[in-house]
Amino acid sequence: MSDEAPMSPPRRALIRNLALAGMAAQLASPAPALAQSPPPFPLDFHGTGPIPWFARAFHLYTAQDGKSRIESLPVNAPAMGEIALFLRREAERVSIGGTGPNAGFSFHVANQPTLLIPIFGTMLIGLEDGSFHELRHGDIAIAEDCSGKGHISRAGPQGSFMASVQMPKALCPAIGSSERDKLWFR
Repeated sequence: MSDEAPMSPPRRALIRNLALAGMAAQLASPAPALAQSPPPFPLDFHGTGPIPWFARAFHLYTAQDGKSRIESLPVNAPAMGEIALFLRREAERVSIGGTGPNAGFSFHVANQPTLLIPIFGTMLIGLEDGSFHELRHGDIAIAEDCSGKGHISRAGPQGSFMASVQMPKALCPAIGSSERDKLWFR
Protein backbone atom coordinates (compact mmCIF):
# COMPACT_ATOMS: atom_id res chain seq x y z
CA MET A 1 0.00 0.00 0.00
CA SER A 2 1.32 3.45 -0.94
CA ASP A 3 1.89 6.21 1.62
CA GLU A 4 0.63 8.81 -0.86
CA ALA A 5 -2.85 10.24 -0.43
CA PRO A 6 -5.22 9.74 -3.36
CA MET A 7 -5.40 12.67 -5.77
CA SER A 8 -8.41 14.93 -5.61
CA PRO A 9 -10.61 15.09 -8.76
CA PRO A 10 -9.51 18.68 -9.63
CA ARG A 11 -5.83 17.75 -9.26
CA ARG A 12 -6.31 14.57 -11.34
CA ALA A 13 -8.09 16.61 -14.06
CA LEU A 14 -5.31 19.21 -14.07
CA ILE A 15 -2.61 16.55 -14.47
CA ARG A 16 -4.61 14.82 -17.24
CA ASN A 17 -5.08 18.14 -19.09
CA LEU A 18 -1.37 18.98 -18.80
CA ALA A 19 -0.45 15.55 -20.18
CA LEU A 20 -2.89 15.94 -23.08
CA ALA A 21 -1.54 19.41 -23.84
CA GLY A 22 2.01 18.04 -23.88
CA MET A 23 1.06 15.24 -26.30
CA ALA A 24 -0.77 17.70 -28.56
CA ALA A 25 2.25 20.00 -28.63
CA GLN A 26 4.49 17.10 -29.68
CA LEU A 27 2.11 16.15 -32.50
CA ALA A 28 1.89 19.76 -33.70
CA SER A 29 5.65 20.28 -33.68
CA PRO A 30 7.43 20.34 -37.03
CA ALA A 31 9.92 17.60 -37.79
CA PRO A 32 13.31 18.29 -36.22
CA ALA A 33 15.75 20.10 -38.49
CA LEU A 34 19.18 18.76 -39.27
CA ALA A 35 21.61 19.55 -36.49
CA GLN A 36 23.81 22.55 -37.14
CA SER A 37 27.29 22.93 -35.78
CA PRO A 38 27.33 24.83 -32.50
CA PRO A 39 28.29 28.49 -32.65
CA PRO A 40 31.79 29.41 -31.46
CA PHE A 41 32.14 30.36 -27.80
CA PRO A 42 31.55 32.98 -26.53
CA LEU A 43 28.27 33.86 -28.14
CA ASP A 44 27.57 37.50 -28.86
CA PHE A 45 23.90 38.17 -28.28
CA HIS A 46 23.31 41.31 -30.31
CA GLY A 47 19.61 40.56 -30.75
CA THR A 48 17.83 39.93 -34.01
CA GLY A 49 17.33 43.30 -35.60
CA PRO A 50 16.71 46.60 -33.85
CA ILE A 51 15.24 45.08 -30.67
CA PRO A 52 17.82 43.73 -28.17
CA TRP A 53 17.21 40.69 -25.97
CA PHE A 54 16.37 43.00 -23.11
CA ALA A 55 15.40 46.63 -22.92
CA ARG A 56 17.79 47.81 -20.20
CA ALA A 57 20.64 46.41 -18.14
CA PHE A 58 21.87 47.74 -14.79
CA HIS A 59 24.91 47.12 -12.57
CA LEU A 60 24.47 47.64 -8.81
CA TYR A 61 27.81 47.83 -6.98
CA THR A 62 29.58 49.25 -3.92
CA ALA A 63 31.64 52.39 -4.56
CA GLN A 64 34.87 53.29 -2.75
CA ASP A 65 32.87 55.26 -0.14
CA GLY A 66 30.96 52.10 0.86
CA LYS A 67 27.69 53.30 -0.70
CA SER A 68 25.81 51.37 -3.35
CA ARG A 69 25.66 52.84 -6.84
CA ILE A 70 23.71 51.80 -9.92
CA GLU A 71 24.84 52.30 -13.50
CA SER A 72 23.15 51.63 -16.81
CA LEU A 73 24.93 49.18 -19.11
CA PRO A 74 24.78 49.20 -22.92
CA VAL A 75 22.43 46.65 -24.46
CA ASN A 76 23.16 47.15 -28.15
CA ALA A 77 26.71 48.51 -28.29
CA PRO A 78 30.10 46.77 -28.59
CA ALA A 79 30.12 46.22 -24.81
CA MET A 80 27.03 44.05 -25.28
CA GLY A 81 29.46 41.18 -25.79
CA GLU A 82 30.55 41.73 -22.18
CA ILE A 83 26.98 41.23 -20.99
CA ALA A 84 26.67 38.08 -23.11
CA LEU A 85 29.80 36.69 -21.45
CA PHE A 86 28.42 37.47 -18.03
CA LEU A 87 25.13 35.75 -18.75
CA ARG A 88 27.03 32.50 -19.36
CA ARG A 89 28.03 32.19 -15.68
CA GLU A 90 27.24 29.14 -13.59
CA ALA A 91 24.59 29.74 -10.96
CA GLU A 92 24.45 28.38 -7.44
CA ARG A 93 20.74 28.97 -6.99
CA VAL A 94 17.74 30.26 -8.92
CA SER A 95 14.72 31.62 -7.06
CA ILE A 96 11.39 32.70 -8.50
CA GLY A 97 8.92 34.55 -6.35
CA GLY A 98 6.53 37.39 -5.90
CA THR A 99 6.30 40.37 -3.60
CA GLY A 100 3.06 42.16 -2.77
CA PRO A 101 2.43 45.78 -3.78
CA ASN A 102 4.86 48.21 -2.12
CA ALA A 103 6.35 45.47 0.11
CA GLY A 104 10.08 44.96 0.34
CA PHE A 105 13.28 45.12 2.37
CA SER A 106 15.12 48.00 4.01
CA PHE A 107 18.85 48.47 3.40
CA HIS A 108 20.63 45.20 2.72
CA VAL A 109 23.57 43.96 0.66
CA ALA A 110 23.62 41.24 -1.96
CA ASN A 111 24.82 38.12 -0.17
CA GLN A 112 26.36 37.03 -3.45
CA PRO A 113 26.31 38.47 -6.97
CA THR A 114 22.71 38.14 -8.14
CA LEU A 115 21.14 38.57 -11.56
CA LEU A 116 17.64 40.07 -11.15
CA ILE A 117 15.09 39.40 -13.89
CA PRO A 118 11.66 41.06 -13.49
CA ILE A 119 8.88 38.94 -14.99
CA PHE A 120 5.74 40.89 -13.97
CA GLY A 121 5.25 44.17 -12.16
CA THR A 122 8.10 46.39 -11.05
CA MET A 123 10.88 46.31 -8.46
CA LEU A 124 12.28 49.54 -7.08
CA ILE A 125 15.94 49.71 -6.03
CA GLY A 126 16.60 52.51 -3.54
CA LEU A 127 19.98 54.02 -2.74
CA GLU A 128 21.23 55.98 0.28
CA ASP A 129 21.01 59.26 -1.68
CA GLY A 130 17.21 58.83 -1.81
CA SER A 131 17.03 57.88 -5.48
CA PHE A 132 14.96 54.93 -6.69
CA HIS A 133 15.55 52.99 -9.90
CA GLU A 134 12.74 50.95 -11.42
CA LEU A 135 13.28 47.45 -12.81
CA ARG A 136 10.48 46.16 -15.03
CA HIS A 137 9.79 43.36 -17.49
CA GLY A 138 12.48 43.44 -20.17
CA ASP A 139 15.23 44.65 -17.80
CA ILE A 140 18.06 42.77 -16.13
CA ALA A 141 20.23 43.90 -13.25
CA ILE A 142 23.33 42.45 -11.67
CA ALA A 143 23.46 43.24 -7.95
CA GLU A 144 26.97 42.84 -6.61
CA ASP A 145 26.97 45.35 -3.77
CA CYS A 146 28.14 42.66 -1.35
CA SER A 147 29.53 45.17 1.16
CA GLY A 148 28.77 48.61 2.56
CA LYS A 149 25.31 49.90 3.44
CA GLY A 150 23.57 48.20 0.52
CA HIS A 151 20.29 49.10 -1.14
CA ILE A 152 16.53 49.00 -0.59
CA SER A 153 14.38 46.56 -2.58
CA ARG A 154 10.66 47.30 -2.85
CA ALA A 155 7.92 46.09 -5.18
CA GLY A 156 6.03 48.69 -7.18
CA PRO A 157 2.31 49.47 -6.78
CA GLN A 158 1.24 46.35 -8.73
CA GLY A 159 3.67 44.07 -6.91
CA SER A 160 6.56 42.18 -8.44
CA PHE A 161 7.29 38.68 -9.68
CA MET A 162 10.98 38.06 -10.37
CA ALA A 163 13.63 35.48 -11.04
CA SER A 164 16.87 35.81 -9.07
CA VAL A 165 19.95 33.96 -10.27
CA GLN A 166 22.63 33.81 -7.59
CA MET A 167 26.26 33.41 -8.63
CA PRO A 168 29.03 31.88 -6.49
CA LYS A 169 29.76 33.94 -3.36
CA ALA A 170 33.47 33.86 -4.25
CA LEU A 171 32.66 36.33 -7.05
CA CYS A 172 31.58 39.01 -4.54
CA PRO A 173 33.79 42.05 -5.08
CA ALA A 174 36.21 43.20 -2.40
CA ILE A 175 35.01 45.91 -0.02
CA GLY A 176 34.69 49.24 -1.76
CA SER A 177 35.34 47.99 -5.26
CA SER A 178 33.41 46.98 -8.32
CA GLU A 179 35.60 44.35 -9.88
CA ARG A 180 33.65 43.98 -13.11
CA ASP A 181 36.61 42.30 -14.78
CA LYS A 182 36.44 39.52 -12.17
CA LEU A 183 32.80 38.88 -13.03
CA TRP A 184 32.62 39.76 -16.69
CA PHE A 185 35.88 38.74 -18.36
CA ARG A 186 36.82 35.49 -16.72
